[in-house]
Amino acid sequence: MNRTRAARLSPALLAASILCLAVLHVRLDRDDVFVEAAEASILLVFALALVFVTWRTVRESFDAERVWRIVATGLLTGVVVGSLSALYLGARRVTNEPITEAWFIVSIGWSLGASAGSLVGYYVQRVHDERAAQVRVAGRLTVLQRVLRHNIRNEVTIVRGIAEGAMAATDDETVERDLERLSEHVDRVYGLSEKAQTLANLWNDTGVVDTDLGAVAREEVSWFRETYPEATVTVSTDDDAWAKAHRDAAAAVHETLENVAVHNDPATVSVAVRVERVGDWVAVEVVDDGSSVPEEELAAIRATRELPLQHVTGLGLWVIYWIVELSDGELEMDNREPSGVSVRMRFPAAPDARSDPTPADAESA
Repeated sequence: MNRTRAARLSPALLAASILCLAVLHVRLDRDDVFVEAAEASILLVFALALVFVTWRTVRESFDAERVWRIVATGLLTGVVVGSLSALYLGARRVTNEPITEAWFIVSIGWSLGASAGSLVGYYVQRVHDERAAQVRVAGRLTVLQRVLRHNIRNEVTIVRGIAEGAMAATDDETVERDLERLSEHVDRVYGLSEKAQTLANLWNDTGVVDTDLGAVAREEVSWFRETYPEATVTVSTDDDAWAKAHRDAAAAVHETLENVAVHNDPATVSVAVRVERVGDWVAVEVVDDGSSVPEEELAAIRATRELPLQHVTGLGLWVIYWIVELSDGELEMDNREPSGVSVRMRFPAAPDARSDPTPADAESA
């Protein structure tokens, strides 16, 4: 028997020692056999707990070092609880109080400590292993993400350069249109890699800070107007719009506005942004009259997972979802009749609300 296998079976030796104590109790004490059996069943429960620990360590292929730590925890706890039982008996003896079955009381204390300590040691080891595994996976994903992002950026730059050179060299309108479509798809791939980086940053930094969502909305609307001057956009905010939000809450508003421009003709779409305090929440609502979001994409966001028939074509909606989720907020995203989309993000209001010195009046383009 090798060292690892012997270690995995060591909790079973503790269980066997407790069973021996139970047998000795039944054999040596002079009480009614049923009473003795009932008392011995207490020790049997402790032994079964150690059998469970043995089964799990074997099933999960614990190495010798981890099993010895579990056993050491059980033995140490057993000694502590057993010593406390002995101190209890000593105190009774000092005060001349009657003592019955002293050795059984100590046996119960030691067995309870050994079984409870082994169970705690096992679950502590599991938690430690799971956390270590999460750290390893996170490290690998970080490396993979950085490598992919770097390589995608380089490849996109090369393909875009080749496409632009080919467009400049051709007079064929069909070829030129195809090359333009190629450039658009290449840019979309690059955009996906940037959105993936944004998601990774969100997951790595879950900090929530007091945020003036009114100021955030006005700033993002200013960007939208500069980028898409042909679009019609209005914004209105309450004086008190401070909320507990993820430090990148602005990205959620940015993605919502960008989705409107990307999936519609900015010259024909109207957007209304409203920020208001509603009870214990601060709501940011973005409403447009453009195209609708496919129902399968809405279903994927509501289910918070991707399914074969319910998936999101990009990552922008997931950026919005995770910012709201990491802020302990609520997200409502619905299609409007006859057309358009309503996105409502609710964030917990900041306890100590702070207002801008001057009210923000409604602005319109």
